[in-house]
Amino acid sequence: MQSVTFTFLSQAIEGIEGEPVAAALRRAGITELGQSGVDGTPRGAFCFMGSCQECRVRIDGAVAYACKAPVLPNMTVTPYVQS
Repeated sequence: MQSVTFTFLSQAIEGIEGEPVAAALRRAGITELGQSGVDGTPRGAFCFMGSCQECRVRIDGAVAYACKAPVLPNMTVTPYVQS
């Protein structure tokens, strides 16, 4: 397993290539992945299997589920604001 770096909100995050983005972020102490567009409440990984859709983020601009998307070197992850 190879350790790689990616960014979340301009912060360098270390992860294991291929592990779920949500796991690497949680290990780094990041649990808030976005906010509800309705009331601004925080959203994060809940079910860790893609059913709840609470862990949506943008990876290099595309919407993805952090619990299913693999960590890749140099990718950029940003919060997703639900509408």
